[in-house]
Amino acid sequence: MASTEEASRSIFQDLDVKLPGMSERDVEELKAAIETGNLSEAAQKAQEALELSKNTKLNIAITGESGSGKSSLINAMLGLADDDEGAAEVGITETTTETLAYLHPTLPNVKMWDLPGIGTPSFRPDTYLQQVSFARYDFFIIVTSKRFRSCNADLAQEIQKMGKKFYFVRSKVDEDLRNESRKRNYDQETTLQTIRDDCVEKLRREGVNSPQVFLISRWEFDQYDSPQLQETLANELDSHKRHVFLLALPNISRPILDKKKEALENQIWKRALKSCAIAAVPIPHLSVSCDVDILVESMTEYCKVFGLDEESLVKLSIQVRKPLSQLKGVIKTPLAKEISREEALEQLSKFSGSAMRSYLYEPFKSPKSTRFDWEQVDKNMGEFTINIKKYISILPVCGTLLAAEISLLATFYALYAFLEGVAGDAQRVLTEALEVAEKKSV
Repeated sequence: MASTEEASRSIFQDLDVKLPGMSERDVEELKAAIETGNLSEAAQKAQEALELSKNTKLNIAITGESGSGKSSLINAMLGLADDDEGAAEVGITETTTETLAYLHPTLPNVKMWDLPGIGTPSFRPDTYLQQVSFARYDFFIIVTSKRFRSCNADLAQEIQKMGKKFYFVRSKVDEDLRNESRKRNYDQETTLQTIRDDCVEKLRREGVNSPQVFLISRWEFDQYDSPQLQETLANELDSHKRHVFLLALPNISRPILDKKKEALENQIWKRALKSCAIAAVPIPHLSVSCDVDILVESMTEYCKVFGLDEESLVKLSIQVRKPLSQLKGVIKTPLAKEISREEALEQLSKFSGSAMRSYLYEPFKSPKSTRFDWEQVDKNMGEFTINIKKYISILPVCGTLLAAEISLLATFYALYAFLEGVAGDAQRVLTEALEVAEKKSV
C-alpha cells in the first residue's frame, strides 16, 4: 500500500498547474483524495456529493396580497412566458385560491409555489402559514405592487418567529417609472430610491426591523433590483441549494450566465475523479466506455442549463420574435440532442492527447498556448492514447496510476473546454436576443 500511495503522489503532482480554473480549496480536496491511495473511495465520496446536489430539492414560496403579481414573478423566475405550457396562470383578478406548485422546465427538483393572496377573509396572517404548509418552503418572497401594508409585515414576523427567511419584493416598478416619466425633472434613479425608501419606512412603522426591499419588473426582469435579489437569495442558501438555485435562474443576463458557469466549473473535478477511479480498474475497454458516458451526461446537462436545447431555443425564438435559425446561427457547440457517444469519444480522444502531452512534455496551459502545432500533436497522440488507455490499467501499480491520471486530466480538460464553449454560445445567443429587444424598444 505504501508504494501505491507514493506512486500516486508522484504521478499526480502539480495538479493545480495541470487543471485550469480550479479553486485552491478544490485542488487541496482533490490532492487529499488522491493521496489516500484509495481512488475508489475518493471517487465514491465525489459521486455522493454530485448526487446530493443533483437530488437537492428547492421549494420557493411566493406570497402577498391578491393581484400583486405573484404569478408573473413565478413565470419570470422560471424563464417562462405567461402563456407557456407549465406557466402560472396570470389574470386581472385573483387567480390563486389554493397552493399551487410550478416545476422548473429543466430542473424538476426546483418548485415555485404560488400561494393564495394574503389579506383576504379566507387567509389571515395568524393562520396563513399553517394553511399553506409552512414547513415545506426554503424561503418566502412577499410581493406587493403598491405599498406594503400591515398584513405583509404581520406575515413577515410570523415567518421570522418560525425560523425561515423572507424577502420583500415591490413589483411592477416599470409602470411607476412610466407614470413618473411624464413629470418635469424626472430622474429614474431618484424615483426608484423614493419608492424603495417609502416601502422600507412603511415596513419599519409596522414593526419589521431592517427590511430589505427589492424593486423588480416582470417585463424587465434583468433590470432594477432583480440581480441583487438573485444574489442575495443565492448567498443565503446552503451550498447545495445555492448550486441548484443558480442553475435554475433564467438566462437573461451576462452575470447570471457567469454564475452558472462558475457553479458548474466547481464540480468538474468531481466528475473527473469518477473517471479517474474507473480507469484504475484493470478491465480492458471499461475506462473509455465509462468516460464517454460521463461526457455525454455532463455535456447534455451543460447545454440544458444554458438553454441550448431545442425546446428552450424555440421558446426564446417566440419570445424575441426572431427566427430560430438566426439564434442557432451563433451557436458553435452541439445542441443537447446532438450530443452523441461519437461526439463525446471525439472530445475524449482530443483531450486524452492533451493529457498525455502534459504527462510527457509540459503542464497543460490552454488549447491556444503553443510554440508548436499542439492541436495536431494532440490529435495524433489522442488516438494513440485512447488505444493504450483501453489496456494500460492491467499493468500493476504504475500502469494503473498512469491510466487514472490520463483519465482524470482528459475528462477534466474535455468538460472544462466544452463548458467554456457552451457558456460562450449562451452569451452570443443572449446578445442576439438583446439586440432584438433593443430594436423593439427604440
